[in-house]
Amino acid sequence: MQLAFVSPGCAICCQILSVFGIVFLVALGLLFNAEVEELTSSTEDPVNPKEVGHACFLAAAIYAGFFFCCSCQQFVRKADARRARRL
Repeated sequence: MQLAFVSPGCAICCQILSVFGIVFLVALGLLFNAEVEELTSSTEDPVNPKEVGHACFLAAAIYAGFFFCCSCQQFVRKADARRARRL
């Protein structure tokens, strides 16, 4: 059974994009939770900024799950390469 189902390049790309996504969404979540005036004072802004902040944190957690999955893929690829050298 093959555990590595994502190519190494795709896994690295996913890891990089996930890190940027996590940082950006956590920053937005913190800003919405603090009800920063620039994000919450116009007529087109969300009614409940705390819920928007919570949604940003949830999205960051999803990105963290993708980061973890792709990190595991990198680990499996390296373990397979070590095993192939030993044989």
